[in-house]
Amino acid sequence: MSVKKIVALNGSPHKQGKTASLIDEVIKVAREQGAEVKSYHLNGMKIKGCQGCYSCRVKGRCVLQDDMQVLYDEIESADSIILGTPVYMWQMSAQLKLAVDRFMPFLGAGYRTNLAPGKKVLIAVTQNRPDTSMFYHYFEHMGKNLVFLGFSEYKILIFAGADKLENLQKQTEVMAEARQIGGWLSGI
Repeated sequence: MSVKKIVALNGSPHKQGKTASLIDEVIKVAREQGAEVKSYHLNGMKIKGCQGCYSCRVKGRCVLQDDMQVLYDEIESADSIILGTPVYMWQMSAQLKLAVDRFMPFLGAGYRTNLAPGKKVLIAVTQNRPDTSMFYHYFEHMGKNLVFLGFSEYKILIFAGADKLENLQKQTEVMAEARQIGGWLSGI
């Protein structure tokens, strides 16, 4: 069995905040299972917004030369990706939205994917509101869009009531789900 590669994109402006802690819990289990994990803090990267030029549909790569070029290589070579975000204005953060909008090169001519089959996606969400269903529909729509782009399947992990970091360790169901998803991403 080959080593699984996971790429984690933290879309929070806070490098070591609640979103990073949730992602780290998943990553810890994946690493224990032998997965290779690379993490990127999007807020510290230079990523421009999609220009809507559709050059990527012809060239297979975005023409903008910024840090997304690194992420394209990482995602293409990964077995799974983690997209972490706090809820801002009822949706993903602007940092993550910039990167996801730039996933367009993964969709080729005739709406066929340019991605290798079998890539899994975890959408890891932190929100202050205690009701996990409150923004779930938005992230479910996001997951379906990622499947349309060619990712094989997705899961959504929500840390609700995330007003304080210490609340994460108190939410035993979320912690158990994070550990289970870490195994799922690493191929267990």
